[in-house]
Amino acid sequence: MKALQLNSDKELKIVELAIPELKPHEVLVKVIASALNHRELWLRKGLYPGMTLPCVLGADGAGIVEKIGSEVNDIMLGKNVLIYPAYGWGDKQHTSAKQFRVLGMPDPGTMAEYIAVPEINVVIKPDYLTWPEAAAMPLASLTAWRALVYNGKVKKGDKILITGIGGGVAQAGLSLCAHLDVEVYVTSSSAEKIEQAKIAGAKDGVNYKNPDWPAELKAVAGKIDVVLDSSPPVELDSYLAFLNMGARIVYYGSTGSRSTQIKNMSRFFLKHISFIGSTMGSPNDFFEVIAFMERHEIRPKVDRTFIFSDALKAFDALESGQQIGKIVIEH
Repeated sequence: MKALQLNSDKELKIVELAIPELKPHEVLVKVIASALNHRELWLRKGLYPGMTLPCVLGADGAGIVEKIGSEVNDIMLGKNVLIYPAYGWGDKQHTSAKQFRVLGMPDPGTMAEYIAVPEINVVIKPDYLTWPEAAAMPLASLTAWRALVYNGKVKKGDKILITGIGGGVAQAGLSLCAHLDVEVYVTSSSAEKIEQAKIAGAKDGVNYKNPDWPAELKAVAGKIDVVLDSSPPVELDSYLAFLNMGARIVYYGSTGSRSTQIKNMSRFFLKHISFIGSTMGSPNDFFEVIAFMERHEIRPKVDRTFIFSDALKAFDALESGQQIGKIVIEH
């Protein structure tokens, strides 16, 4: 089979590999589409901790169950499925176990013609989704769901700020919020992305390149209850301009600065503000978000697709930062 592999020299190449052998509890999925995440960019640059190479990349994928292990019910044969993008969450809903890891390093990922995964890692694909939309759903929608619903505890009438609205998780969060009875505001450095977000349901947005953007946000939004955040500023104190009493900042990634600081801690604790880390989500979160999206027929935002032979161009497109939604590879 063909696969997109990052080799020991951190060179990304399409290579020929053997089709995976199945363990008794696994299914073999013929991958129809896979989607990129910023994680793959960090891996390609050698900036991810504990790298084990060579490895087939890719956490997001959707496809058809072509073969099953000896302990798998044959009803799964031929089913169109989404792949839960991780292993080893563990048995606690409030946190992942130490062995939790994302597909696509150290374990083989979805950017290949085939992938073998445990039966419990696949969920039937909602019929209304195209293959690119299905591939774009798992990691981004799962991350946004857990951050907003489980950790952010959003409720009807809340005001939500989604930072960096061009990204996959941010777009997924905006789509989910449209059905959570909340009011959404966004940030971006692109006026076009802010306008697209408003078309998709955001109330308004501000350009974070403007030094006074926190005050500008307060002027248009008032007080914010939950921040879905992948890029907090170097000085988090600037958020005090718009955070409500008891606000929650849910931080799910590090696409911006990898460090931040609070100069006036007392202002945070006197306002009962929570700063919460959130990483992807449990299998239970995955089942919940798929059911929610299917109930409301929510379609993940796909920016563009590439054929598998042009996979390296897909990485370049993601790195350019111009996308609105997910970049997908069709196999």
